[in-house]
Amino acid sequence: MKKILSLVAVSAALAYSPAASAADFVPPSPEFQVFGNPLTGTETVSGSISRNGLTGTGTDNFIFRIGPVNGNAIGLGSGSIITSFSLAGPTSLTFNSVTFNNGVTNFVVPITAIGSGAAATLSNIPIFSGNFNTLSVNWTATGNASYGGNLTFIPGGIPEPMTWAMMILGFAAVGFAMRRRNEEVARVRYAF
Repeated sequence: MKKILSLVAVSAALAYSPAASAADFVPPSPEFQVFGNPLTGTETVSGSISRNGLTGTGTDNFIFRIGPVNGNAIGLGSGSIITSFSLAGPTSLTFNSVTFNNGVTNFVVPITAIGSGAAATLSNIPIFSGNFNTLSVNWTATGNASYGGNLTFIPGGIPEPMTWAMMILGFAAVGFAMRRRNEEVARVRYAF
């Protein structure tokens, strides 16, 4: 009998606990706005994200592409998100994890406590043309909580791996040549 009562109690607790939710957002949507032309990959592009009325736990995925589909490194991305709170009532939002995937690498974004809220910021992420980029925010919220943030893409020269390899080989060749060079010693002769 005790087992049945404990199972009923656990079931009831689970039934009343808020369910986890996951949502994907692509621009343009009320939650994800983009400014600039993301199709060229040669212009500065910025984005604004926001989520309101959050309760329970969930994961939000903000998905976007910049530039034509060719996979070349075309610039750098940066972003930050921050929780907000209401003075009208008890609200709370905790970032459980924040990650950014540029289609090649998964970056874990450090989360910082700010007063009663939290913030997450990451910069200088290489962006590859045409790759799907995903900012994932896993959160836990009570009392109609919200968060918002900004994303920025700046086109620019990111050396490709072959360029890095040639540069490193060049440095090695110069170092080898300098090491092998015979040092000339000045000799002085005195005539008597």
